[in-house]
Amino acid sequence: MIDRLRESLAPYGYNGFGVISRARFDAAAPPPFRLDAIHPPTRSVLLVATAGPWHFRAFLDWLAVDPLTRLAREPHPLDAFTADIFTRRVDVPNARIIFPTFTAPLVLDFVKMAELAGLGRPSEIGLLVDPRFGPWMSLRAAIFTPDELPDGAIARRACDGCAAPCRAPIDPLTRRLACLVAPELAYDELQRIYHYDRPRGRALLLDRFNLRDET
Repeated sequence: MIDRLRESLAPYGYNGFGVISRARFDAAAPPPFRLDAIHPPTRSVLLVATAGPWHFRAFLDWLAVDPLTRLAREPHPLDAFTADIFTRRVDVPNARIIFPTFTAPLVLDFVKMAELAGLGRPSEIGLLVDPRFGPWMSLRAAIFTPDELPDGAIARRACDGCAAPCRAPIDPLTRRLACLVAPELAYDELQRIYHYDRPRGRALLLDRFNLRDET
């Protein structure tokens, strides 16, 4: 299943996958959020993340198909992009998919789930840092599946033994850029602006598609 999803989602920048067994998930979850309450058939929880600039580049291509609908008239276009891709490209029978969005029907601790799934550890800069992806990773979905997948393991903490140049800068983005892990995966400038200054990032996207007068 994971190999199939990797192949299906790779063109859109979904390249981080981690698994939590049912037993480990329930051991870490408060009673109201255990799997009998969330999705009883679940045997494994698959976390899906994006790392590097490729997801945002695919997002720009997606916007270009219909920028008026997908950007100017959509309050959360990046969330809408993931929802659309998962609707068209993810087929996991009898699963429940939950996204970490403002409109999600269930609010889960995606950071804790990602740590359990082996997708990074809390870091000096207040973000998950993964030994493979550095701080350039975003969590996109949790798939609660009845398939029993190979259980993951908590990753080593990439900050251990590091000189931590990220401690000096005050600005959160500058601290992220100072991380020594996987600097080659740093986001493109427009992506960084969009994540750290959403109004400015949205305005730049509207200008990119000549839509400033449509909002």
